[in-house]
Amino acid sequence: MYARSFLCAGMNILVLYIMVSISGCRKYDNAVTSNKKDSTTTTSVIATSAAAITSAKLELKNNIGKITADVACTINSNDQIIAVIPDVNATKKLALTFTTKTTGAVVKVKDTLQVSGTTITDYSKAVTYNVTSPDGTTKTYQVLIKVFTGLPILDITTSGPVGSKDDYVKGSLVVNPNVEYEQAQTKITMQIKGRGNSTWVLYPKKPYRLKFDSKTAMLGMPAAKNWVLLANYNDKTLMRNRLALLLGKRLGADYTSDSRFVEVFMNGEFLGNYLLTAQVEVDANRVNITSMKTTDTAASTITGGYLLELDQKMDADYWFKTKKGLPFSIKDPSAITPAQLKYISGYIQSTEDALFASNFTDPVNGYAKYINPDSFMNWYFTEEIFETTDARDFSSIFYYKDRNGKLGMGPIWDFDTSSGNVDYADSKNPTGIWYIRDATWMLRLAQDPAFMAKVKTRWAAIKDNEIKQIFTDIDQNAAYLKLSQQQNFAKWPILSTYVYPNAVVLGNYDSEVAYLKSFLTQRISWMNANMAAW
Repeated sequence: MYARSFLCAGMNILVLYIMVSISGCRKYDNAVTSNKKDSTTTTSVIATSAAAITSAKLELKNNIGKITADVACTINSNDQIIAVIPDVNATKKLALTFTTKTTGAVVKVKDTLQVSGTTITDYSKAVTYNVTSPDGTTKTYQVLIKVFTGLPILDITTSGPVGSKDDYVKGSLVVNPNVEYEQAQTKITMQIKGRGNSTWVLYPKKPYRLKFDSKTAMLGMPAAKNWVLLANYNDKTLMRNRLALLLGKRLGADYTSDSRFVEVFMNGEFLGNYLLTAQVEVDANRVNITSMKTTDTAASTITGGYLLELDQKMDADYWFKTKKGLPFSIKDPSAITPAQLKYISGYIQSTEDALFASNFTDPVNGYAKYINPDSFMNWYFTEEIFETTDARDFSSIFYYKDRNGKLGMGPIWDFDTSSGNVDYADSKNPTGIWYIRDATWMLRLAQDPAFMAKVKTRWAAIKDNEIKQIFTDIDQNAAYLKLSQQQNFAKWPILSTYVYPNAVVLGNYDSEVAYLKSFLTQRISWMNANMAAW
């Protein structure tokens, strides 16, 4: 099913033990599914209960032909017993060796007695151990046996090579949630094609777009047909997109997508670590605005919904420029009519005209007549903190207008070249500039005392809570990706190589993460010190 030639060949027992022990750390996802708890790894457990399990491992001698070496388990503070078997194809019908604090304690899975090192149990899903000590004390544990790196695995099979951003190739997908999430449908028919602009052209690790035959929920994310696999090739932390999406959700940035780290195989070849996330589209579970029809041209229906992108590439089927030279492409409706195009281009121009009028601060007839300031502000904070290079009037800047509604900003998107991962723009500097604020429309908004006051008040409310959580996110994601990044950079050995547009080449993953953390620390500190003058 999967290619194995690169997987952990020749590892000695000590290395395996270290790897699986580290991988037990899991306090990662805000969305907690029904088969797992949020966890914090402990290297030792102070067993206060008479029914406690004090140690656990998968022993080679009791699992001949199923594992190649002993695999240590971690027992964390949330009573999870976790093991990661390096072999991606490993069976999960295994005998677990364990010890209990009290001699004579009885361990059962439902009504089945578990004999340490003997009873074969299927760990394809999370298994609950019920422990009863001789004095009647009880305790439960959740046993999670994972494979490869511990991340969910997507195994893609295609009918031919995927070599184009334009043409879909038919295929199928097998989803192995790896006991991370509930996944009702694990076999999915679909189509796949390339995606992205420079990321598709410049890099050997390609990003992809998946189109399922029917709407399907993925790894705890709401059902949809269209999904994106972000390669994060030039981001050597692999996590900038993920971190920004987490912050956007906390700040309430409109329609911010969920995301999941996954391991991707295609036609038997390991492709590396990817971020699975939502395609930016109008959908009840994505950008939840009215989906327009070509017949929606009456005064009561023509007002929305529209999904737009400010995009300097100007390569969309339908696009227009404002008087200030800002190019907007039409993302939805895809088959926009001339009347609809006239309406939305006129609305955007009226918005710009009001914004740059002498009475632009008027709460009735100024820009507030056309835009939702809170939506603009929540989008702004995420982009300014990460200092996203393209988000200053270049590309991946999304706007939406629902029927009878005002213009909003979102979803946030595309953070590969954010947080100092760029060598050609002013955004490479964490201090000294308001990068996103100086975009054409945002700079004008910053001249409105009411909007300025709103920004400062909001910053004061979030700087010590939602913003500081970024650094916890970094630590948790780095721990979660410990094994995955090793396999990714074994496949793509670029840690000591310049990849456009890297600002630094540091030679190892931990240093890349430290650089990211340092950049954001400096950035947030500078913003905090200069917010009074925003």
